[in-house]
Amino acid sequence: MLGLIAFAVAAGCLLGLSALMVVSLLAPERRLWPAGDDDRKRRLYLAFSRPLLPAVFATGVLDWNAGPLAAPWHLGVGAVGVPIAFAVLNRSAADLGEAATEGREDELRTEGLYRYTRNPQNVGYVLLFAASAVLANSPLVGALAVATAAFSVLQVLAEETWLRDVYGDAYDEYCERVPRFVGVRTLTRVLDDD
Repeated sequence: MLGLIAFAVAAGCLLGLSALMVVSLLAPERRLWPAGDDDRKRRLYLAFSRPLLPAVFATGVLDWNAGPLAAPWHLGVGAVGVPIAFAVLNRSAADLGEAATEGREDELRTEGLYRYTRNPQNVGYVLLFAASAVLANSPLVGALAVATAAFSVLQVLAEETWLRDVYGDAYDEYCERVPRFVGVRTLTRVLDDD
């Protein structure tokens, strides 16, 4: 029962965040994300985003081993994937900086992990939730990982319009060089960097 409550909280957070992105996409004049310097918009975003991670992890703990995955492989895959995801999240947040992470105007960041993907934080969260689903062998966390991927697409689309407005041609040129998420260009660049 508690697992379903944690799942409902996480799903509600993702639904609320997705609604903010849909409003931003369909009514740009009422854009809710990126929040920029508007504290009310930022607080609204944070009201949905802050409880999300604890609710996902609570779901994983409370729904532990409810899925069909055989031990010990799911433990190994998850135990490797979760720290990698946290490393991607920490590095991408450092690369982007606090102001830009919160949706404030800053310089266009194209170095660090942003050299490989335009949205490493989104990639990191999807990886984190997917690895957590495998680690916990939890179908509920798996469903949240899929919902997080869908939300990430909406968030990126909402941000791209704003980024084009703010950075213009420089952003368009960046888009031509670097994939939205992860793609062949990402792998080619990683291999060329060695």
